[in-house]
Amino acid sequence: AGKTTLMSCILGDKKASSGQVFIKGKKGKAQDQIAVLLQENTIPSQLKVKELITFFQDISENGLSKVEIQALLQFKDDQYQQFANKLSGGQKRLLAFVLCLIGKPDILFLDEPTAGMDTTTRQRFWEIINDLKKSGVTILYSSHYIEEVEHTADRILVLHQGKLIRDTTPHAMRSEEKEKQVTLPSRFAPSLDKLAAIYDVTEKRDVVTFMTKDIESVWSSLQAHGCRISDIEIQNKTLLDSLFDSTREDKS
Repeated sequence: AGKTTLMSCILGDKKASSGQVFIKGKKGKAQDQIAVLLQENTIPSQLKVKELITFFQDISENGLSKVEIQALLQFKDDQYQQFANKLSGGQKRLLAFVLCLIGKPDILFLDEPTAGMDTTTRQRFWEIINDLKKSGVTILYSSHYIEEVEHTADRILVLHQGKLIRDTTPHAMRSEEKEKQVTLPSRFAPSLDKLAAIYDVTEKRDVVTFMTKDIESVWSSLQAHGCRISDIEIQNKTLLDSLFDSTREDKS
């Protein structure tokens, strides 16, 4: 809760009840340096794709060329002649995104950007995002898709009940977690009785799984019982689990 509201305050669409907003070190809005992709598609439906592109080019100084835009969209020739409302949901979302880029913004605000995108369009979207990151564009986006955050974000801000409770990175968040999930062949189950540093032990068919916060000592004990590196599977918590832990800690 609070992602869209925070973004609206940064953009100046809503007045913050306290605090100040600085963009690139300056107080207030910087409309000529930013672009915004809202959560809901707001492109005019009664204009053709090519007309929308031309309009955004006309209002953008030194914007993207026609060739650059076509390279981003990867639409078929006949799709540029279509009315925007005839595109699929994913294509509309991609078009709205590319229209944001025509002015070559320094800062890009994306609110739930991949909502409504199909798999192919989403893949194309993230290809563009990665290229923008490499070119130095600052991207602030809100998302419920944790896997996107985990694989793409350089920095994570966790909002809970309108309050910022974490400012970290995916790697730092995972490395903070000492709890590990261990999976072994069930033949090692008798050896676990002597291990004090394990809990939540479950045995299913031919494997046994347990949790531990002291993987080094557990691994040493297992090795003494003949366990090889090829026998053991160790998993960290997922980023989603870590985020849930952050919100639970904030409640307490």
